[in-house]
Amino acid sequence: MEIKQINYEDDEYPKLLKNIKNPPKQLNVLGNVELLNKPGIAIIGSRNCTDIGKQIAINFANKLSSVGVCINSGMAKGIDTGAHTGAIDEIGKTVAVLGCGLNNIYPKENRDLFYKIIDNGGAVISEYENNVEAESKRFIERNRIVSGMSIGVLVVEAAFRSGTSITAKMAMSEKKPIFCIPHDISDRLGIGTNKLLKNGAKCVVTAEDILQEYEFLKELKINNNINGYKEKINISEIPKEYREIYKSIGDEETHINIICKKTKLDITEVNAGLTILELEGYIKRLPGNMFEKMQ
Repeated sequence: MEIKQINYEDDEYPKLLKNIKNPPKQLNVLGNVELLNKPGIAIIGSRNCTDIGKQIAINFANKLSSVGVCINSGMAKGIDTGAHTGAIDEIGKTVAVLGCGLNNIYPKENRDLFYKIIDNGGAVISEYENNVEAESKRFIERNRIVSGMSIGVLVVEAAFRSGTSITAKMAMSEKKPIFCIPHDISDRLGIGTNKLLKNGAKCVVTAEDILQEYEFLKELKINNNINGYKEKINISEIPKEYREIYKSIGDEETHINIICKKTKLDITEVNAGLTILELEGYIKRLPGNMFEKMQ
């Protein structure tokens, strides 16, 4: 596939990107150029993320892309990979911004993902010449593009003083909404997200929470239900690793301690499983660490 060069003056250049402090003079693009001006949400987070963090990124990307929102990220390991993968799985659209030239795919283990993005109607872009190699300073430069071309940024997991936090600050300076998944305060990967929440980022637990922030997206429905809950639940459709947790919730509201006792799992593992079940619409979280099944 031919690499297309888009200059700042071209109509195809991302209009939102022109509003940032130091927009790139040109972009090299492989894939669907039309996505550069499509409403997109950036999903970012730690490279060394938890399994549940990556799954959350996949879930949010999957649901947002299912209603036509483009998913923007940096194709790094961890959360970025989850974001792109979630969009592709939904046959949604995603844009990857590289911190290197398009002839030097980085990281190497995401080579297959690079081509999957393009093959599924997405795009991979870079401001660098095609043979430029990856370098740490270029990742920060890349992140200003991820943030700059997006209407908002979702942070899934971020350590203290991480590249993710820097990207979020860029978005804040551009007056764009920052959305964060609340995180366990004892986990280092929650320091960045929880600090952003403390400083005014919006707490979200479902993709619908993000849609509701934009007037032109409010009418979009995910799974034909604005709350994201499934009307009929078949136990076989629940991922195997979370079925015992789901089954431990009775016909009435059930406290997390009872769930731990029934499953014989520690509270951290149970809480992680409950979060996934809630995001997937199988259960509802109630005040006081109570949970109930969705009917």
